[in-house]
Order: sequence, then C-alpha cells, then structure tokens
Amino acid sequence: MSLTDATSTTQQTPGRVDGPVLVSNLVAGACFLVVLALLSWPLAVLGAVYVAAASVCLAAVYARPALTRRQEAAAWVVPWLVAVALWAWVGGAGTDGGTWLLNVWFGFVIATPCYLVWQTSALAVRQLLAWRANPTSA
Repeated sequence: MSLTDATSTTQQTPGRVDGPVLVSNLVAGACFLVVLALLSWPLAVLGAVYVAAASVCLAAVYARPALTRRQEAAAWVVPWLVAVALWAWVGGAGTDGGTWLLNVWFGFVIATPCYLVWQTSALAVRQLLAWRANPTSA
C-alpha cells in the first residue's frame, strides 16, 4: 500500500486518522522529546503525553474529506492553546502560584515557538515521506 493509497483510504473512512499526519507529528515530537529528556525527564513525560494526544487530534481532523476554514483554524488553535496552558501550569508550579498573568505570558512565550517548530518539523517529515513514496525520475 502506497502513501497516497493510505491517505485516500483514511480520508474516506469516518472515525479514522490521517496516517502521514499522525506519523509525521509523532516523529517530529519524538525528536524534540529526546533532547528534552536529557534536560528534564518529567517535562519529557508531560511532553510525550501532549505530543501523542495532539498528534491524534490533528490526524483525526485532517482525516476528514473536507474542512471548513473554522475547522482548520480550530485544528491549529486548540493544540496550541493546550500547549500554552501546560506551559503556564509548569511555569506557575515553581513560583508558589505567582501571578496568573505572568504564568500565562510564560506559557505563551515558551509554547508558541515550540509549537511552531514542532509543526514545521512535522511538515518536513510529511514531505520526506511523500517524496520517498513517489520519487520523481530525473
């Protein structure tokens, strides 16, 4: 089964996930989690749970045959907001509560570049998978 066959099959079956989106998000997330595990294993465990859940969420959304602009925007915004909330929680854990605005700012500043790099890396993995599935002859 080729990559295009797998993609077309998952897009036609409701309740399924888009294989290339799931694989690329998991691979890209795992690459960054390995580095994070060397720095802080509890954050890596929390990150692994987040990456797995967000990857399945994105893959389920993109398995749909057609998306409205609102659905596509929600598919990107919801995992990002969850990342902001997680980082705000992590930032507030060491400050005995602190101010909630400072915690949210910390979550926003850390989560946004992390999310963008993760999704950009996942896009690169998807492109690599598609290129390997259908190499063009020169």
